[in-house]
Amino acid sequence: MASVASPYGLKPVNLIGGQSYAGSVREIKLSTNNSAALFNGDVIQLTSAGNPQALTATITTGTTAGVIGVMTGARFVNPVTKQSMWAQYIPSGAITAGYTDVYVYVADDPDLVMQVQGSAAFGSLTNGAAGAIGKNAALGNFSAGSTTTGNSAVNLVVGTNGASLASTATLAVRVIGVVPGTESDTYPELLVKWNLGAHSYNLATGV
Repeated sequence: MASVASPYGLKPVNLIGGQSYAGSVREIKLSTNNSAALFNGDVIQLTSAGNPQALTATITTGTTAGVIGVMTGARFVNPVTKQSMWAQYIPSGAITAGYTDVYVYVADDPDLVMQVQGSAAFGSLTNGAAGAIGKNAALGNFSAGSTTTGNSAVNLVVGTNGASLASTATLAVRVIGVVPGTESDTYPELLVKWNLGAHSYNLATGV
């Protein structure tokens, strides 16, 4: 149970409607240098040049272009050993540092159900943990992943007593469940899906 903040980003679990997630990902090449590291569990956004980057700011549905999913890993040729490597994250400045054939693995299904740690306890939220289900929420804690574990630090913004959970249509994700056994945790675990307009594949406008 989570009594301390230990976010790990977004973790694919299954698909809407109880469909199983087979682990399929899209492989996207990093063709220009990345100013920030890309961590497992980060929200991945495409630039106008089609280059993957980790999102560093809040997603606003319908206006944040290029969000295509969640990073699940990477591969590249190590600049020292010249061998192909598979890793949890890509360090910042990878291209400049001599990394070649750099690819990001992205779980890009718009119907993905993802597990994420909340930023605070539900507290006095009406109906407790069940009161979170059906509400919309923002994602936060960007650009703070661990180079030790390779995991993202992205979490779900819960707010004091669930105050940040709302019906607001522009928030990034919809809470569809609470992981059993974490309902009373200081940092509960939640199941979320992309809100319509948060994922690029559901937007008529391209990057």
